[in-house]
Amino acid sequence: MSTSTTTKPQLSAKRLALKRKLKGGSSAPRKKLKVTKSNIDDLPWKTISRPAETGLGGDDGILELEEVEGVEVVYEETEKGRVTKFKVVEEESKPQTDDEEEEMEDAAEEAPESDQEEEENSGSDSEAGDDTSSFDFEKLLPEWQSFALNHRLGNALQAKSFSTPTPIQAAALPPALKGKDVIGVAQTVCLHISPLNAPNVPYLFSRVLEKTLAYGLPIVHYLLSQKRPSSKKRRPLRGLILTPTRELALQVTSHLSEVLKAAEPILPAEGSSTQKKLPPHVSIAAIVGGLSAQKQRRVLDRGLDIIVATPGRLWDIMQDDDSLALEIRNLKFLVLDEADRMIEAGHFAELENILRLTLREASEEQIPGEEHENEADEEVKDGNEMQTFVFSATLSKDLQRNLKKPMRPKFSSKKKKQQKPASTLDDLLLRLDFRDADPEIIDLTPEGNLISSLQEGRINCLTSDKDVYLYYFFLRYPGRSLVFLSSIDGIRRLLPLLELLEVKAFPLHSQLEQRQRLKNLDRFKSIPNAVLLATDIAARGLDIPAVDHVIHFQIPRTADTHVHRNGRTARANRKGFSMLMCAPDERRVVKALMSSLGREESSIEELDIEMSMVDKLKARVQLARQIENSQHKVKKTNHDRNWMKEAAETLGVDLDSELD
Repeated sequence: MSTSTTTKPQLSAKRLALKRKLKGGSSAPRKKLKVTKSNIDDLPWKTISRPAETGLGGDDGILELEEVEGVEVVYEETEKGRVTKFKVVEEESKPQTDDEEEEMEDAAEEAPESDQEEEENSGSDSEAGDDTSSFDFEKLLPEWQSFALNHRLGNALQAKSFSTPTPIQAAALPPALKGKDVIGVAQTVCLHISPLNAPNVPYLFSRVLEKTLAYGLPIVHYLLSQKRPSSKKRRPLRGLILTPTRELALQVTSHLSEVLKAAEPILPAEGSSTQKKLPPHVSIAAIVGGLSAQKQRRVLDRGLDIIVATPGRLWDIMQDDDSLALEIRNLKFLVLDEADRMIEAGHFAELENILRLTLREASEEQIPGEEHENEADEEVKDGNEMQTFVFSATLSKDLQRNLKKPMRPKFSSKKKKQQKPASTLDDLLLRLDFRDADPEIIDLTPEGNLISSLQEGRINCLTSDKDVYLYYFFLRYPGRSLVFLSSIDGIRRLLPLLELLEVKAFPLHSQLEQRQRLKNLDRFKSIPNAVLLATDIAARGLDIPAVDHVIHFQIPRTADTHVHRNGRTARANRKGFSMLMCAPDERRVVKALMSSLGREESSIEELDIEMSMVDKLKARVQLARQIENSQHKVKKTNHDRNWMKEAAETLGVDLDSELD
């Protein structure tokens, strides 16, 4: 005869299961209700998973997908025409009877008090969203110990094998964690680390940018230290990160999302009695052009902790959303990444309008006797606590001295005689309302803006021969090459020529659709010895790993552009090569460029050329040009003929036999 024993945890689990069963009521079918909604944004949309890499798996470059279930589309005829409405099927649970309520109360009374306390504690822990275990920085990440980061960030840093902070992080984190405003001047370099279990083996985690963590860690540290937001309450906006390009905004969002994902506590296995899906502690999203503005408005309506945006799209949405403008007035963190790029034409107007909302209200501008009517207005006073981070590759020494002087930014239309700032970037930073009277300025720019792992060279040639020398360089020095041109027309001329020469080249410029730009970037990253023909849109902030060569097919006109172009190679302690292709009429531009960088023109040595090989390649390139010109003429003729046919069909006339 065998006996069975039941332990206390087993009894507790059975009692919890009994409670859930009693809560659910009887197994009678539930009544389904149909709720009519007229707005498509009010439907219960759910985000579905997508391939990890954009452009693969048949998604054709789509960044995120949503689906909705249980919706019936109904068309109603009205005086104004047919109207579309949506009926959402919802389930209504069967109300509990008095007997069921008594059974549930009896079952709850039979459970030991310790079980009830354990359940309450687990629920409170879930609401708080923090696991109680602490991270041993001294033992696991001694280099990060002095920053006193949130222990969940320690778990994330260890999971991503970030054993040592980079120079910009080591310099920026201490003042940032103390609440000071930070202005960082450093080139964009990818983080290079070694695995914790093999410090002598190089390891590249190219998905996280060095500067992104320099300002991202203080923001995430603050938000993780707060109580986990409830899923039933809308989150207030706490951080705004502004970037000049869509690609950089999407990359920053991806980098911070990976850190946040690694920082989330590990939940019990599915099916466990304590399983409970928690809302994310920190919510982040990108608001950029080229994607659905309607969907981005839906995301904003749900509430976000951090927004990563381009000024143009953000300002477009703010013009129709007063609540978003109010939230920006109450920001806790404001970040300007690649600030020197945002002051260029097409960006500064929207950026200036957004920055106006972050200004403190001066005492003389307040109306005497005016009282705040609601809590939202009271929170405007908290705008004095806003912390500002500005990161740029260049910053004049005069501005660094001027920022130390107490001043108040003014957006005035009146023209006053005053000393002009050294550059437009200087003017932008002087307009920022730094809450810190003495912002921390961190300048890690190397001497002459040249990093040690970057080698430079130049080729002196005629403008008409640049195509030949470029083709020679691709054959003589294979590798992943990024070619910069100053105009889109130059890319359109060069691309078919390289395709005829069997060079795998892809374009990247502002007139391409966002989907095509992302697809070309993915192809360039995945194909060895590929060539990316790009305008200066690719010079800032793009995280493209393992670029071997940067080629200035056309000389940059400013020192900032030259520095940012070179920053695309020699990343993560890898060696890189930068080449200038200089025509006789560009010698003066090169001399002025080197002078602005504090260098001599002779500091860039001329590349050794095998002229015998160049002479043989000239005939091949010339033949490719002739083929390309012939193909272009045929395409143009066919285009004109098709246009004439379509116009004739539209007008209902017959074409002359000669024209046909």
